Amino acid sequence: MEIYHSNQLALVSHLRHELRTPINAIIGYSEMLLEDLETEAESATIAFLKQIHDCGGELLVLVNQHLDAGKFNADNIDLMLLSEMLPLSLEPSLETAIATCEKLLGLVNNEFAIDLDKIHKAAYSLRAAVSDIYTLAKDYLSSQTAPSQVSLAIKPAEIKLTTNNETKHKNSWGKILVVDDNENNRDLLSRHIKGQGHTVATAANGREAIQMIQTGDYDLLLLDILMPEMNGYEVLQWLKDNEFRHLPAIAISALDEIDSIVKCIEMGAEDYLTKPFNSVLLRARIEACLEKKRLRDREVEYLAQLAQANQEITVLNERLQAENLRLSTELEITRRLQQMMLPKDNELNQIEGLEIAGYMEPADEVGGDYYDVLQTNGRVKIGIGDVTGHGLESGVLMIMVQTAVRTLMENNETDPKKFLEALNRTIYNNVQRMSSNKNLTLSLVDYHNGKLDLSGQHEELIVVRANGELERIDTIDLGFPIGLEESIVDFVAQTQIDLKLGDVVVLYTDGVTEAENSSGEQYSIERLCEVIKQNYYKSAIEIRHKIIEDVRQHIGRTKVYDDITLVVLKQK
Repeated sequence: MEIYHSNQLALVSHLRHELRTPINAIIGYSEMLLEDLETEAESATIAFLKQIHDCGGELLVLVNQHLDAGKFNADNIDLMLLSEMLPLSLEPSLETAIATCEKLLGLVNNEFAIDLDKIHKAAYSLRAAVSDIYTLAKDYLSSQTAPSQVSLAIKPAEIKLTTNNETKHKNSWGKILVVDDNENNRDLLSRHIKGQGHTVATAANGREAIQMIQTGDYDLLLLDILMPEMNGYEVLQWLKDNEFRHLPAIAISALDEIDSIVKCIEMGAEDYLTKPFNSVLLRARIEACLEKKRLRDREVEYLAQLAQANQEITVLNERLQAENLRLSTELEITRRLQQMMLPKDNELNQIEGLEIAGYMEPADEVGGDYYDVLQTNGRVKIGIGDVTGHGLESGVLMIMVQTAVRTLMENNETDPKKFLEALNRTIYNNVQRMSSNKNLTLSLVDYHNGKLDLSGQHEELIVVRANGELERIDTIDLGFPIGLEESIVDFVAQTQIDLKLGDVVVLYTDGVTEAENSSGEQYSIERLCEVIKQNYYKSAIEIRHKIIEDVRQHIGRTKVYDDITLVVLKQK
């Protein structure tokens, strides 16, 4: 009894949650719209909004009052009365909110209507939920379904093992076939069984019983042994040899010899009663057999549903494997494209005045980091960037950036503001077309005659002078993430760095400084700076090697979660 009442209280709480959700949307959006119009003069729009907001408040108060579990106790909850009264109580305010919202939608035709439409949909959702309350309460009381398994809202389909027999046996008793060649015996048994609430059918002999079993749906067989044409033993043997072996049978016979009892049990009978039978014992044996049959039916249905689910899962796995193969192929193609587009050693060796060594290692098959070194008309442009995330989409965006940078260089665009603005617009429009949320930080370095012009927002740039003095240059005020806003021209700035013989410059992505070891400790920019200071007198290639070697020593066997990219420059 305590569990029953506890479930009722839980259902009240569940209903309260389901109804409050759309009400909260009505109140929340109306409040936001009223705040947006706060500075405007009083108008019909504001009046309508206030009315909608007031209706939302009234609905919330009513739901809280009617479904306050704290006001109920285990003895006075009447779910059916509650389910009838609550919709009537909510209807005036709800219908007023819907009607007012529809009037207001007819008056506006701008962005204001987007949030207003959300209010309208929430009100309709509440109306649908309210209309389901009575049915939900009725179904709950009849089945005692746990509140967590029912909802006023339509939820996504899911694999759930259910059984038709479960409902059948909850609302009715068994269907029993009485087989006896004696009419009085059949009548007597039938009356006892009907008195227990079961449905009864009768057969005068074994052959007739088999015909009825093949065409009917029975839960239990009460079987006489001695009958003409086909006796009870033969019926038991037939059940055992066919698909009806799981139909339970109780032998009822005037034979009380132990041999007959043993024979029937060995042939599959669930029990054996002698005539005249004890009605109390008969009732107990029937209920025990029916419960066993119900459990067996559930098991059969569950196994069938599991077999079907396994079959569906097998098909899905086959599709998934095919899709994974296709995606792996696409990722491999994109990865190769990325590697093909990275600057080659022979290109870097042709650049006068600088030693350049680059490195990029993606965390997954396709990286989201970008770096490039391009030379046009005696000027060198070095770019390094980090696309949010990694994988196919980030890799594609990286390729877009490389193509756009090269195109702008081929068109002799040298002004950093114009360069980054044009690049940003190109990437922004492509990102919008892709419905992607990707963007990237990007720094561009223009080198000419020992001078570096740095623009764009990315990680710090590290400079170690030929005398071992280290400088860290912050890029936070030199640009804005690419592809995040339509225009970034107001954020772009430039700073210049003079290089002398032996000076070293290192550009990197956060995959280097944020690389973690097994203890979760990051590599850090301080450690990166220390490695550069210890090796600045070496060649650019050797410095790159020492940095990567130290990063790997720090990571150990920990999985690499971000792309690692590095560019080392050294003034010749």
